Amino acid sequence: MRETKALTSRQREVFEFILKWMRETRLPPTLSEVAQFLGVPYPKSAATHLDALEKKGFIQRSPGKARGILLTPLGESYQMDRLVENIVEIPIVGRIRAGRLTGSEIVPDGTLAVPLSLFSEKPDFVLQIRGDSMNGAGILDGDMAFIRKTREARNGDLIVAHIQGEMTLKQLIVEKRQIILRAANPLYADIRVSPDDEGALVQGKMIGLFRDQRTNGGRNWS
Repeated sequence: MRETKALTSRQREVFEFILKWMRETRLPPTLSEVAQFLGVPYPKSAATHLDALEKKGFIQRSPGKARGILLTPLGESYQMDRLVENIVEIPIVGRIRAGRLTGSEIVPDGTLAVPLSLFSEKPDFVLQIRGDSMNGAGILDGDMAFIRKTREARNGDLIVAHIQGEMTLKQLIVEKRQIILRAANPLYADIRVSPDDEGALVQGKMIGLFRDQRTNGGRNWS
């Protein structure tokens, strides 16, 4: 890409940190947060890199604002180029209940092209959510959940669980010697599972979510 030649490797690291931060939080980082990323004790050290990015036309800054970093058209172009470079096809392996354990099914259903840079780790497959039990966690009917295959999960993770011959997406809660699959909707009761079944229970962990909001004028990643 033509634009990257204008940046030193360190400036590129800082700029890509800014882009990642903005994707994940929907806000620009503060000077202190940039300094923390760089591992330097003083924000003034980070300001040098921001000065360079501004001088080279990648960002603008609003004086007096803690989160005053704005992307310029050049910065937006760089971001789009980076996203396109990292496009991968993730298989959509089916639809999964986020509701009562009835009628869940896993059926092959094509692929979804996504920028790999949106994820901290590569997802293995996509499941389309059916039901309303995870509404309280911001996971709605029709959403696409990106799943990394794993048999291990930590307390609080959102997991794909296999139980009673069905697949479901729930939050994993570990309390003493009990495993609980918890919905994010008070209409749904906890599902309690023996700790001995945890290995067979966990099929994967949710690492990202995509919602098609074209009817509302856009698409949303989280």
